[in-house]
Amino acid sequence: MNTKPQIIFDKGKPSFVVLPYTDYVALTGDKSGHTQNDNEFIPFVLSDYIKNPIRVMRIEAGLNQAQLARRLGVTQGYISRVEARNHSVSDKLLKRVNDVLKVARKKKAILP
Repeated sequence: MNTKPQIIFDKGKPSFVVLPYTDYVALTGDKSGHTQNDNEFIPFVLSDYIKNPIRVMRIEAGLNQAQLARRLGVTQGYISRVEARNHSVSDKLLKRVNDVLKVARKKKAILP
């Protein structure tokens, strides 16, 4: 294990230092830091990072673009263009996507 502090540079200048926990405690006197048994949970919300609702629903349903395309009877390239917002989407297609992804999410929920 590397016990030397690691310096992380940004634009050629030091920005952060990663150091062993024992060194951190010695420097700060903070012995109440996080432990391996720390139960703090910070939820990850996919839609905070991906703005395209179709892509969010597809990922949450556990499908890749090719699988969604097959279920909709379109090409993977078409799904890619829709997710990149390079292609307009009709209300009819949005409903079909929603229906397909609802079914996929239900199937995913019942799998062990």
